[in-house]
This record gives sequence, C-alpha cells and structure tokens, in this order.
Amino acid sequence: MTSGPGPVVALLVVGTAVFGPARASAQGSRIEADLGGSRIEYDSLAPLDAFSISALGEWQNESLFARAVGGVSRFGSAEWSAQGRATLAGWVAPAGNGSPVRLELGGSAGGSHYSGGFDTGSGSLDGRVHLLGRRIGAWVGAGAATAKNSEDSSSVTGLMPGVGVWVRGRSLLGTVGYVHARVDGDMYPELTASLTLTEGSLDLTLYGGLRSWPGDAGALDETWVGATAALWVLPRAALVLSGGGYGADVLQGLPGGQFLSVALRVTPRRVRPIPVTAVAPIVFTLEEARAGQIVFEVEGASRVEIVGDWNGWQRVPLSRSGRGRWALPTPLEPGTYRFNLLVDGERWLVPEGVPSIDDGFGGAVGLLIVE
Repeated sequence: MTSGPGPVVALLVVGTAVFGPARASAQGSRIEADLGGSRIEYDSLAPLDAFSISALGEWQNESLFARAVGGVSRFGSAEWSAQGRATLAGWVAPAGNGSPVRLELGGSAGGSHYSGGFDTGSGSLDGRVHLLGRRIGAWVGAGAATAKNSEDSSSVTGLMPGVGVWVRGRSLLGTVGYVHARVDGDMYPELTASLTLTEGSLDLTLYGGLRSWPGDAGALDETWVGATAALWVLPRAALVLSGGGYGADVLQGLPGGQFLSVALRVTPRRVRPIPVTAVAPIVFTLEEARAGQIVFEVEGASRVEIVGDWNGWQRVPLSRSGRGRWALPTPLEPGTYRFNLLVDGERWLVPEGVPSIDDGFGGAVGLLIVE
C-alpha cells in the first residue's frame, strides 16, 4: 500500500474534528471552519506533520438533512492533499408526525486527491427504519456502497446491514451501532460507540470502535478510540483538541492510524453538532396539558415567550421550571396547535423535537400536539 492515502484519511478525520452525534434543534444550520496542525502516525510509516484548513456546513429540518465537509492539508515535505464528502438524508412519517416511526433514505459521495498521484472516490446509499422516543431510540437498516482508488483498476463494493440505539439526556447523547459489512465477499463486522457532552463552553465527544478482519489464521481484530474537545473561548471561536485513533477504510483501501490535532474553530454562531437522524416528535398528553406540564428545553436563555394560534399570536411569557426548561402556563385541550418561541426578545425558535411547517414567509412554525 502506498504511503500517500494514509494522511488523506487521517486529515479528513482531523479536519472534521470527529463530528459525532449530539443534540440538535428541530431545524437549523451549522457552519464552521478549522485551522490547525496535526501529527499522524502509522506502524509501518514515519510520523507525518501537517497543516490543514477544513470547513463544514450542515442543515436540517424535520424531514431533511444535508452535510458537506472538505479540507486541504499540506505536509512538511511540501506535498498536499484535498478531501471532501457530501451527505443527504430524508425521512417520512408514514403514520403521521405524532407517530414514533420514521422511514429514512440517504446517500453520500466523497473523494480525495493526494499530490503524490493517489486519488480515491466512494459513494453509498442507505435505508433505515427508526423507532423514536423522547429520550431513547433505535434503528435498523441496510446500505450499499462502492469505492475506487487510482492504484486499482477495479472498484470495490459492499453491503452493510446494521442496527443502532441511542439514549439522550439533557446534555448527553450516547449511541451504539453494529454493522455487518460484506466487502467483495469478505465479512468485516464492526461495533462502534460514541458519547457526546455539551455543557457550558465545552463540547466533548468520545468514540471507539471494534472491527474483525478476515485472515488466513482466523479473524484479525482492529480497535480504535479517540476524543475531541472544543472549548468555546469566545461566542464565535473555540480551541479544538483532537486525538486518538481511527479505523481503516476497507472500501477505499486506506489504512487506519493515530493522530493528534490542535486547531482554532470559527463560526458565525455556535451550534451543537447535528446528527444524521430523524427528529423524534414531542407529543403531550391531555393530563400534562391540563397540569401545566408542557415544557420546552431552551438552554442559555434569560427570557422565553410563546405565541400561538390559540391566543391570537400574542406573546405570553413561559415560566422557568428548571435549568434550560420553560413551561407553558396555559392549559390546552386536545388538538394540534401552531406556535413559535421568542428567546430573549431577539431570536425565534422551534424547540428541539417539535414537528414544524412552513409559515408562508420563509420561516417555520412548530406544531404543538396534545392527545
């Protein structure tokens, strides 16, 4: 295997700062750019130092997700690499927005170029069924993928059935996934897990994986662990430290390795990482509505007001019922209501997990469901 492709994969991981899943708003966007340096090490290659610039953009609403990420890296030997990937996923609620079931179809395409003359390209298509709750969810599905590199005239194909679960708290999200990959007739079962914490000025992601490889004398296991910590020193800037390992890219024929990276992240506004997953609907019971237990999570706010079609779109202050939790004082009867939140008198928001529709003016309003 050439020495070229290894740094390409390592710096794609570093450049995207190992964006793991985390809590996200029901709709929103995220734009970030990282500027930093890194060191990548392999068992069979000398350590490599690199300077990299990368950018990420994400957008999601209750039925679509889009992500694009790319970067350019320059090595100490004056060689360089460029890499990028785009992902698009969409989901529907076959039994209505109040149902926990979502059907998802998504795909991605990406590639890399190394100045030493090595190129890669890959694409995938995936389908999943999600079962969603407020704090826990699961999915099952399958995908197909293909990849090619410039050192091999033939392409590599793979089938990837898998399952996963996630559990979410106020500031934590944990995920576990299993994929039983079959690549050109060989099996590569893989188990991955991640834990994301968003607390105050810190965004922290821990991740790990285990993969079995086919071998002449039995399975050869590959393991990796890593972490990324972003400390927001300013509202629009963070220091990012990433380190650990990552697995080999079986499809593109690129090796795994270890890395350490330090970067400065800048963004128009800080947004929690957006996961590629369907949005779990929030449905309140009649008992909750009559007991004043309709509560929305809006962190970092000093004042939250609600406007809705049940009161002629007049502003009504919500009462604080805990850290980041705001309660509606008005009891509601069963039905579906349109509403929006005004945060600190400046920012309109549809809360996390709430289905939304177009308001006819280029924005969105939430649907408050009481059953």
